[in-house]
Order: sequence, then C-alpha cells, then structure tokens
Amino acid sequence: MQENEQGVASHPEIEEDSCKGCGRCVAACPRQCLEMKSTMNKMGIKPVGYKGAGCIGCAICFYNCPEPYAIKVVKA
Repeated sequence: MQENEQGVASHPEIEEDSCKGCGRCVAACPRQCLEMKSTMNKMGIKPVGYKGAGCIGCAICFYNCPEPYAIKVVKA
C-alpha cells in the first residue's frame, strides 16, 4: 500500500447518497477492495463501501462508475 508524505494511503471516497448501487465499480476493482453495503442510503439503495484496505489508487472504480461525482479516488 502506498502512502503520501502525510501517511495517507490511496483510497476511494464514495458519496453514498449519489451511489445507485449498480456494482460496476465493485466488479471492476482489481484489488477487490469495494463491496456492497448492507445499509441503505437516503434513496433506499444499498450503496458501495470501501473495505478499508487494499486500494492502489488506480481509479478503475471511478472510470467505471456511471454516476458523476459518486466516487473520488484520493491518491497517496
């Protein structure tokens, strides 16, 4: 896992209320670090969540997401 000078590792930030729960990012992630959550967002949809480790900052999840601004990848 890569970290930047502040000790922050690459990771996705998911705007849960913008997520439509399609799962495209989960399927596309080469490190399998995303999962469908068991709780619902304000639209009654189970959004995607980050497992907390494993992200390499490749942003494949971002590029596969059909919803603008639902995923942002913070680079190390």
